[in-house]
Amino acid sequence: MRSIDKYPILGVLGRGGMGAVFRARVPVVDRIVAVKLLRPNEMTLALWGRERVLTTFRDEAARLGSIRHKNVVGVFDYGQAGEWPYFAMEYYGESLGAIMGETYRVEDPSRRLPVLRAVGYARQLLAGLARLHFAGIVHRDVKPFNLLVTDDDVVKITDLGLSKVRGETFRGPDNMKVGSPYYAAPEQEDDPDAADVRSDLYAVGVTFFRMLTGRLPEPGTGGVADGEVDAGDEFDGLFARSLAERPRDRFADAGEMAEALEACAAGWSRRMEGVCAGGGALLAASGALPNPASLRREPVMVSVHKAREAFGLDVLWRPRGWWPGNFEPDGEGVLRDPASGLSWMRRAAPYGLSWQEAAIFVDGLNAGSAGGHADWRLPTVPELMTLLRPEPTGEGYCLPAAFSQPVRRVWSADRANYASAYAADVELGYVARADFCCPISVRAVR
Repeated sequence: MRSIDKYPILGVLGRGGMGAVFRARVPVVDRIVAVKLLRPNEMTLALWGRERVLTTFRDEAARLGSIRHKNVVGVFDYGQAGEWPYFAMEYYGESLGAIMGETYRVEDPSRRLPVLRAVGYARQLLAGLARLHFAGIVHRDVKPFNLLVTDDDVVKITDLGLSKVRGETFRGPDNMKVGSPYYAAPEQEDDPDAADVRSDLYAVGVTFFRMLTGRLPEPGTGGVADGEVDAGDEFDGLFARSLAERPRDRFADAGEMAEALEACAAGWSRRMEGVCAGGGALLAASGALPNPASLRREPVMVSVHKAREAFGLDVLWRPRGWWPGNFEPDGEGVLRDPASGLSWMRRAAPYGLSWQEAAIFVDGLNAGSAGGHADWRLPTVPELMTLLRPEPTGEGYCLPAAFSQPVRRVWSADRANYASAYAADVELGYVARADFCCPISVRAVR
């Protein structure tokens, strides 16, 4: 299959029992979109039946297409490709699940997010759910991989395939579970029709807990263990309510939970202001410091299966050792790291760029002799790793930004294949593969 109706296919984003989602291109305007094609497998057809499958798919497209909200993914086209329908929606190259490093083994540890970044994602998730709930829609499958994240860090709720409208009853096979293990509320696992807005808020609680701690909450508990995260006890009350076993003990709606979240975040910020005002000792780099001579300058192609070993990354794709990151001025708009011997442009590209556009941006720096030099280039992954820092803890939240224009994700010159390259999340300190078309920032090195 090379196209779905009028949309040329560029790659596969994911597959499931109901079909697949493809990365595709809109003819003429050259916009990249995600196209979801209904193509159920034999088991799904046997369980649901063709008419039920078609109705569920149309309902998902209609519900997403009817909502206009910045935190809900937009659907703008619906059509037929052969015997099965499809719909086209906004494309984003990253999900919250990918940012957290969650895998198909959901119970395995994931990456912890800085407190305020986790709060920001939770805040947006609640805003999007408030809009869905206002329309009478209960999502019933809130989890990190169903939350897309734009290059501007905007959360977009997607995948309403298991959602229901107020008053609607479940018409699937008997004893079928609706929702994802570990994220679905207890009452939803027992009876899909029992799920209401409070079931979605339970899943928000699980997601937020995992963002802060890097693990799933223990059933029946909501507190954060001492020393587990720099959240103190400010968020314990929020977790106790959102993760309550009985729906009546949870927040009544997304707005109420959002107000509690803001109060918790304000309390945490006040405490951290006191910590930073105390001028505690700065955290030192951990792990074995790599030899600067090992900082490869020439770009290479490394498959995803070999990347962790080739780049010296741990199971969560983070460096096994951290560079100290002590930068000093090196001319106008340039910072130098004495430990690595690398000089960096202080300012990154002002907007996210595709990988091909990133190379053009660097060519422009050289044409204008930015910082007095004309030998700027995209960094290799080992060079990018010298910018990464471990997740902040304690006084780590007080460290001043070395660069005048902090950015989150940065392109490398190293490719994973002929359609994707590696990028680094500078704030969370990990490396990941990204499609060439993803809008990611550029920070040039020499």
